Amino acid sequence: MKFVPLSRVILLELKRNGYNILTSKNTVDDENPTWYPLTVPDVDDYLLHLDCSGSIVPMEEQALLVIDDALANIDEGQLLGEVFIEIDHLEELEDKIQFYGKQYKFISNPEYYVFSFDPKRVLIRNYALRTGNHLLYLAYIGVNYPTHIIDEMLDLEELTRSLICLDQEQAREWFNKHDVTMVQSDISIYDKDAILTIFLLETDQQISIPLEEKDELVYNLMDREELLQLRDLFWIDPRMA
Repeated sequence: MKFVPLSRVILLELKRNGYNILTSKNTVDDENPTWYPLTVPDVDDYLLHLDCSGSIVPMEEQALLVIDDALANIDEGQLLGEVFIEIDHLEELEDKIQFYGKQYKFISNPEYYVFSFDPKRVLIRNYALRTGNHLLYLAYIGVNYPTHIIDEMLDLEELTRSLICLDQEQAREWFNKHDVTMVQSDISIYDKDAILTIFLLETDQQISIPLEEKDELVYNLMDREELLQLRDLFWIDPRMA
């Protein structure tokens, strides 16, 4: 449990964990508010109740942020203050590295892996994108793949700005809009934290990665309808659309 700077990545993570509002004891004109995440059954009803009960007083209005509205309408540089979170991302990452390490042996035999297929790199990149902790990933690249560090730094910054998190209905609409039938994950497709890219299958192209391969924990392919049954929220890299 800790306070972290408010950012789009943190808002996306809070949304993925079921939160929909940030409340604060600070007023709206405070330049450094402290936020606390909250889950309410209906956002509109909650706001109406505050208004009708007189909880919102002119000149003394407490800061409040609707997460969906903030993601849609507020730029990164306009997000102010710190938010209290209970999620221990780093501990989750360490657990995943140990689990994936047993499958791929990259901890005991790192020399067997290259940049394009390094499960540990994929895990740390996923963590960096979802939490905003870019330094950890860039440090790993700097030590293990120094010739890639500039390209990876630029890619990380670009994807952090464009990464989207959608609920099931929003994801279905987005897939339909972009004619998406197949997606590819970075980490295991069955992991709630997997970041999805759009797999574009040309008419003369054959799928070389088996859809039902249970042994692989990275770069899984799956039909979008099957994927939509797995979870409620979806991290998507929209740049291939």
